[in-house]
Amino acid sequence: MSITSSNSTFDTQRFIHYCENMYQQNKAFDDKQTDRLARHRHLEPESAKFLASLVIAKQAFRVLEIGTSTGFSTLWLAYALNNLAQSDSQINLQPQLISLDIDSERSQIAWQHLQAVGLSHQVDLQVIDAKTFLKQNQQTFELIFLDAERKFYSHYIDYLHHALSESHILVVDNVISHADEVADFITTFKQDPRYLCSTLPIGAGLFMAVRQS
Repeated sequence: MSITSSNSTFDTQRFIHYCENMYQQNKAFDDKQTDRLARHRHLEPESAKFLASLVIAKQAFRVLEIGTSTGFSTLWLAYALNNLAQSDSQINLQPQLISLDIDSERSQIAWQHLQAVGLSHQVDLQVIDAKTFLKQNQQTFELIFLDAERKFYSHYIDYLHHALSESHILVVDNVISHADEVADFITTFKQDPRYLCSTLPIGAGLFMAVRQS
C-alpha cells in the first residue's frame, strides 16, 4: 500500500511509522539467525535519520549506496532525495540514488518496500558486485554510503577516490562495532590529506570522510 495521498503529498508520519515497523520486524528476524550472512543487518534508525539529514543539509542530489540489503537505509536516503525534489529552489535538478547489492532476492524485497512508501521513482536498484560497478563508473557522487561486506572494502579504495570530488562525502557504517575489521580502510582515508575525517558515535559507529581537495 502506498503512503502517498491522492494529491501526491508525501505523508512523512506514515513513512516514519512504516520504517519503525520494518526495522522491528527485521531485527526480530535477525535475532533468530545463527548465520551472520543470513541476517538483514539493517542500519540503526538513528544512523539512517542522520544519513537523511546529511543528504538534505548537503543537498546531495547524486547519492550512491553500496549495500542495499532489504532497503531500510535505502528508504531513508530516498526520503531525503524526495525532500530535495520537492524544493522549489532545486526544481531543475533531478535527484539520483543508485543502490547496489549482489543479492537479487534482497534487492527485490527492497524494491517492494520502496513501492510501498511511494519512493521507488527515486531509486535505481542494481544487482551487481560493488567493485564491478565502481570499476566501470564514470560519475561522481555527492554522498556515498558504504555498508557491505567489510572484507572487501580495501578493494574499493582507489575507485572511491575517483567517485568523490571536492566537498563530497563518504560515510561508512559499523566502524565502532567492528573497528578491527575496518581499521586499515579507515586509516587509509585518515592519512590521505585530501580528506577531513571524523568518527561519530551514532548507531554502530559512522565514519565520515569529507573530500577537501
